[in-house]
Amino acid sequence: MSPTALQTAVLAVLGGLVALDGTSVGQFMVSRPFVAAALGGLVVGRPALGIGIGVLLEALHLAVLPVGASKYPEGGPPAVAAGAVFAASQTTAVATSGTVLVAVLLALGFEWVGGWTVERLRQFNVRLAGAPPEGLSPGRLARRQGAGIAADFARGAVLTLLAVLAMDAVLSMVDFSGFPEIPLATLLRLAMVAGLASALRLFGRGNYPLFIAGAAAGAVVAWLR
Repeated sequence: MSPTALQTAVLAVLGGLVALDGTSVGQFMVSRPFVAAALGGLVVGRPALGIGIGVLLEALHLAVLPVGASKYPEGGPPAVAAGAVFAASQTTAVATSGTVLVAVLLALGFEWVGGWTVERLRQFNVRLAGAPPEGLSPGRLARRQGAGIAADFARGAVLTLLAVLAMDAVLSMVDFSGFPEIPLATLLRLAMVAGLASALRLFGRGNYPLFIAGAAAGAVVAWLR
């Protein structure tokens, strides 16, 4: 099953709004992959499956901090697409491992495409803001700022639309019937491992022993429960 034309249009708008949340407007953290994928799944009526993919993408995205002029993969719009397409493609609450793998890999690929478009948007904003401001009325100045925001929204919407179409095409063409099934609980365990690996570099080499000790203690507590 694929997202309908109306759902695809809603996902594109949602992707544009999520892109704005990244840095341009708000920064309410709805652009985090966990939230964005859940919203994508909600659009197609299956938020739980969207959350399953979102948890994995969030774990791989933990070390990404969109601050300053840093270059980074953009997680929000691709997560919207992945959450929606993955959720729509499943007939039950149990997915196949192949579907999960393809959805995550495609989302990661579009994250890098999104990062590239962010760089192009910054260059556009530099040219837009670099025009001489002398003699500009407050209204024209506000419209110039609005143009940058509108460009960011359009960028996120187009990126999400392309991601939805590409992911839906791939998941529709590939036969995943031979792959083993994987429950959502297993996805959460995989996300824990991916999250630990992704966040490791944030602590620095000198703090690796403390990090490993904390991870081991958490694993023991989880096992005892």
